[in-house]
Amino acid sequence: MSLHITTRSLWDGRRSFLGWAIGLAGAAGIYTSSYALIEPTAYQDVIEGFPPELLDAFGWDDIASPAGYLGSTVFGLVVPILTVIFAIAVGTRFLAGDEEAGTLELTLTHPVSRTSLVLQRAVSAVIVGLGAGAVVAFAVLTLAGPVGLDVPASRIIAASLSLGLLSVSFSMLAIALGAWIGRRGVVLGACSAVAVYSYFAATVLPTVDGFEWLDKSSLFFYYGGQQILESGLAIGNVAVLVAVSAVLLVIAVIGFQRRDVGTA
Repeated sequence: MSLHITTRSLWDGRRSFLGWAIGLAGAAGIYTSSYALIEPTAYQDVIEGFPPELLDAFGWDDIASPAGYLGSTVFGLVVPILTVIFAIAVGTRFLAGDEEAGTLELTLTHPVSRTSLVLQRAVSAVIVGLGAGAVVAFAVLTLAGPVGLDVPASRIIAASLSLGLLSVSFSMLAIALGAWIGRRGVVLGACSAVAVYSYFAATVLPTVDGFEWLDKSSLFFYYGGQQILESGLAIGNVAVLVAVSAVLLVIAVIGFQRRDVGTA
């Protein structure tokens, strides 16, 4: 299979990807380097007055430890949310965005099958998603040692890999919806709703009686950045993220084969 469409997608989006990479690296770097500016035990004293449910929800209960700090800041809140926003934007652009712009129909006039088109867009999303995780890993690994964050490099890399897989999952969701619907605004809205639900299902809802089981329905649960830093990568969670992405890709191929492009 030729990867011309993949390389073209990556080239066309190079400025946007570079901007997001700088943003992700900056966010990760700011939080990582801030560890040198605080006294962890004093920070722990401050948050001890917070409700236990809140501490559990956002992983602040062990923030005084290097792994707890890194997990609750870089890999727990802002960076994962930014990564998911980026992933949704990428996945939406690759099909629904191109269709609304009128460039997708032109692409299909070339000797490329619809299945190949979707697969090549998916390859682009995988490269970009794993690249986002690599950028975060590089930023954290560069600064963790100098500021005294004593977390094994292997676990930082593992958490970043899981972050990249989370990004790929949301990009595949956007590609699948774009393949079936073809309307950029609808895809963005639907993916954003799933992302918001997924985040709260993994953080806030487990603290509410009767809703604990909902955490298993969340992609953020299987990402588990903070848990990876503390206890290592869970292969089962990786398998779930990969399986979800694969299923969404199959759904995208089926949907794109059945729909008349430009008539959504």
